[in-house]
Amino acid sequence: WSSDVCSSDLTTISTDTPGVTLINIFTVTAERQDELVAALDRATADVFVDLPGFRSANIHASLDGVRVVNYAQWESEEAFTAMRERADVQAHMKEIMAIADGFEPRLFTVQAVHNVGK
Repeated sequence: WSSDVCSSDLTTISTDTPGVTLINIFTVTAERQDELVAALDRATADVFVDLPGFRSANIHASLDGVRVVNYAQWESEEAFTAMRERADVQAHMKEIMAIADGFEPRLFTVQAVHNVGK
């Protein structure tokens, strides 16, 4: 799905960009890490990309195989909260939690950004 995303929908990490960032750290057995990544990717493409307020998601797999991080941007805390109330999202989370051992979601705002050569 990412090839169809316009440039204004790309992940932007900036102190000037309003909104909130969900950083959700999942724990998982190494044998199931790929399955969890696939489920998160599928749910993002099938459910989240069309929700009001969704901006972007990035899924990261730890090299040790026991964590997956979902870095997702939403236009507001209200849009994030409304997403969590949806039945299709709750069904997705039920599937994810059948794979993951645990998860730790938190909302953040960008406070500082440092880039080489900037």
